[in-house]
This record gives sequence, structure tokens and C-alpha cells, in this order.
Amino acid sequence: MRKLSFLLLVSVVVAFTSCKKTETPTDDPNDVAYAAADAAKGGIMYDKFWATESGFDQNDANLATFNDHSNFFRCKQCHGWDGLGNKGAYINRKPKTTRPNVTAFDMMEVRQNDAPIDIFNAIKGIGGDRRDISYDLSAYDPASNNADGDMMPDFGQILTDAQIWDLVKFIKEGMFDVAELYDATYEGTYPTGSVTFSNLGLDGNAANGKTFYAANCAVCHGADGTTLALEDDKTVGSFARTKANEAQHKVHYGQLGTAMTGQFDLSVSDMKDLYKALSNETDFPNNPANIADGALGGIMYDKFWAAESGFDQNDANMATFDNYSNFFRCKQCHGWDGLGRNGAYINRAPKTSRPNVSAVDMMEVQANDDLQEIFDAIKGEGFDRRDISYDLASYDPETNSTDGDRMPYFGQILTDAQIWNLAKFIKEGLFDVSQLYDATYEGTYPTGTVSFANIGLDGDAAAGDAYYAANCAQCHGADGMTLELEGGRHVGSFARQKANEAQHKIHYGQLGSLMAGDFDITLTGMKDLYKALDDAANYPD
Repeated sequence: MRKLSFLLLVSVVVAFTSCKKTETPTDDPNDVAYAAADAAKGGIMYDKFWATESGFDQNDANLATFNDHSNFFRCKQCHGWDGLGNKGAYINRKPKTTRPNVTAFDMMEVRQNDAPIDIFNAIKGIGGDRRDISYDLSAYDPASNNADGDMMPDFGQILTDAQIWDLVKFIKEGMFDVAELYDATYEGTYPTGSVTFSNLGLDGNAANGKTFYAANCAVCHGADGTTLALEDDKTVGSFARTKANEAQHKVHYGQLGTAMTGQFDLSVSDMKDLYKALSNETDFPNNPANIADGALGGIMYDKFWAAESGFDQNDANMATFDNYSNFFRCKQCHGWDGLGRNGAYINRAPKTSRPNVSAVDMMEVQANDDLQEIFDAIKGEGFDRRDISYDLASYDPETNSTDGDRMPYFGQILTDAQIWNLAKFIKEGLFDVSQLYDATYEGTYPTGTVSFANIGLDGDAAAGDAYYAANCAQCHGADGMTLELEGGRHVGSFARQKANEAQHKIHYGQLGSLMAGDFDITLTGMKDLYKALDDAANYPD
């Protein structure tokens, strides 16, 4: 009996024990969701959550709202690329009607002190005061109506839980603490403070950084970072040094809308090494001349404020440029051929509507001046230049020409990048027309004469015909007679009678027409085309 009782007790204990072993504890679903989240996607979303690169539904009904009022939905706008809000590099990013105030929240403190579920709830808007997605942001004004616009959007209305967890994981694990990447000095308070960056990369290894750059960046950006123009026409080096707060995010998570997308998966140590390398201005220079666009410069030489040049069509000076265009167009004073009054403009006498042609020979400038010297001359600082506000209505070539004949002070109206484009065109894109045709100049400016002969010199007419057929005939016709050009001319007669001008239009287009942009024709290609167009039988008058 005692033995049976003992056996029963043992069996009960065994049964109980085996029951406990077969139980499966239920994992916290929040922990599961956090573990499955993708910090790389969260980093992309922190930049712009509705980007295609984030996987966001591009048919979402709110997409127009996000695009039209993008700064009110981008995490980086309110929290900064560095996550420090208005205590970091965005200390001077004051609000406008197009963007809200920067928040005082420090994401580094959030990352350190808040659990993932707390960050999730904050983003989703659980228990918080949030702006409804339908709120009319066109009414936002930082001075008089900013309370609602400055609220965080109710992301719970537009993001899935999985997307929010991606953001959480980025904040918790994927966001760099920029204090480990560089030194920064913040002065004053938001929104009128200032920030300076120094000691990029801190104690990083520059040699390792250069190795990483060569393996991952140089193929697109060039060995010295000057091949591609970045925001504000910066080089890679100048961008990293002047926007250290932003560069680290773009290096890690890419530049949306470009080939540089996705996560490069750099550790803090890697980023320090890369920053240390990029801090070297000799290896990664600032000089934007290397990334200037000579094709845009060619368009600007014709008319710098043309839409085709990318000039701001809302610029306050547009009416002045349009009303007095000849006083601002480079070609007016220097000629299509760059020879000024010593070239085809030897007989282009001044009027009240146009200044005297310059005596400066741009071919001499091209041969003897370096890019920096050309840039400085165009910009005009320290030179005798005409102020943009000068009243050109008073210009008279007989009695009041001195100020109107001066070169405009382009530094007042063009960005450095635009001036570099012009400089590069002059140095590399302006053809030496003496290699395209023979010209005879008789007399002196402004009563001289010019005649053109031997158009195309020793060019290959057959090659020129082939180029014309492939690039020009569709609009101008097989014999150049379909479209009427300036003065009732057609392609052939225009090239023969205005050889000084045709070469520029062929290369850089006719502004305001379908023929706009850079046709990227070489000097040899132009000679061949000119040689073909010199045949009046094939391209009649």
C-alpha cells in the first residue's frame, strides 16, 4: 500500500513536470516587432518616409499633400539630421511659411532613455497631441499661425505599425551620435544661433577612410570628390566639411532620388575614418571649377537668365534683364565668336538699346588666363563694374555711355556656381572660330566689315552630312529649307552668312525653341558640319 502510494506520487510529479516542460511562453509581440524592424529603412524614412526607396505606397491618397508640404512631414526637418533638434546644427534653421519650427527634443536623449515601445507610441501618436493629416498646412505662418503646423503629424493615420517600428529601430540603433564624429560649436539660441564644425573624424584613421572612399564612392564622385556637384554645387569634401551634420546620414542611408540609395552599413568607426579623410582639403578640394558645367555656361553666354540655364524665373531683376537685355548678354559685348569688336561684331555699332562691343579678345583670355582668373573677372569683386541697379534708360552712345559700357557686377546676381559655369565655357567650351572658317575683317569698329569664306576649312563634308541627317534634318528638313531662321534665312544660308553665330547655336541651341541644350559637338564635328553646309546645292539659300 505504501509502495503504491509512492508510485502514484511519483507519477503525479512526473506528469506535472512534463506538463511544465511542454508549455511555450508567449513572447512580447512588441519585442518581436522591434527585432524584425529594419533600421536601414527607418533611416530612409527619417529623411522622407514617402520616398519610393522606403517602400511607401506611391498610390497613397495623401502623396500630393506630403509633396506639397514636405517639410511638415519629414522627420529630419524638426529633429535635424543630427537628431539634436534646435540645439544642434539646425539652431539657425528658422521657420518659414514652407517649413515649421525645429523641435527642442533631443533624439540622443530619447535613444538613451526611452524603451522602443515608448518611442513607438510617441511616433504613432498614442496619448499625444498630434496634427491631423487633413490639417490645411497652406494656412501655416510662423508668426501668426504656427501651433498646429508645429505639431508632430499623426503618423498612426498614415504609417503601418511595421513602418513605425522601422523608424524606432533607426532612432534606437541606426542614428549616429554626431558627438562621436566631429566637434561642433553652437552659439546663441534658436532660430538665430550659429554652428561651426571642426576636427572632422576626431581620432579617426584617414588612411582607412580614403580606402573606404576609393572602394565605395570614387566610381561616381571621382577620386577627389569633384566629379559630381552636390547640393549648392558643393564637392564631396566641401559638403562634408560644411554640412557635417547632414553628410553622415547621406553617406549611411543614401541620397534619395539618385543612384546613391540604400544603406552602406558604416559603423561609427568607419564613419569617423571617412570623415577624417574628407577633412583633408588637399585630397578632397572645395574648388567647384572641377564640377562646373560648361554646357550651361554656353547657354548663359547667350542669355544667362534664360529658363534653359536654370536661372530663377522669379528673380526680382527679371524685368530689368528683359527690358535691357543687350546690356547683360555676354555675347553682345564679346560676340558669338568671342573676338569682341575685332571679330564679326566689327560693324555692330552701339545704339541706345545696346552698348559698345568690348575690345577684349576672349581667345586671348582662354589661352592666357586660368579658371580662377576668369571666375574673378566675371564675378567682378575689386573690378570696375556696373551696379545692377544702374538706370540703363539713360544710356546714350554719344553722350552717356561710360557706365552702360561697363561689364555688369555679376557677383550681385549670379551664384558662384553659375559664374564657374561661365568660366568653364570660356576656358573649354568656346570654339576658336579661326579653326572653322576664314574671315576677312576690314576697317575698324564700329564701321568695319567682315566676310566669311572656306566654311569648314579642311572638314569632311560627308561626315557633316551624316551628322546633319542624324541630328538636324528631322526639324530643318533634308536640305535645311523646312524652317525659316532669323532674317528669312535657312540652315545653309545662315551658316554661310553668319558663321560666327551658327557655331554657337549648333552647339548650345536656340533659346526658347525645341533646339535647346548642349549638342556636345566637337571642334572636328563642327568643321565637318560647316563643310557640309557650305555646299549651297545641298543646302540652298
